Amino acid sequence: MLKRRRRRRKVKLIFQNSRGEERVIAEPSNREEVNKEINKFLDAHNFKSYYTRVWEENGRLIFDVGSHTEFFILEGMNFEEWSNGK
Repeated sequence: MLKRRRRRRKVKLIFQNSRGEERVIAEPSNREEVNKEINKFLDAHNFKSYYTRVWEENGRLIFDVGSHTEFFILEGMNFEEWSNGK
């Protein structure tokens, strides 16, 4: 009997600049990789974040890292999955 593989959703980490323009910066597979990619991006742009707020809006997770005008957006993972560290 053949086993069916569960198809993983494609997760995209998106950076939204102050003009609302979005671009995919990574395709992480779990919460740890999301944090790693956000921190890598912040380091590359010499930005120090002192907090992170996360909320779900229109089926996407929004990450506020303190810039007030620029955000990270995660598609393909809901808040419950994020909270459970998937």
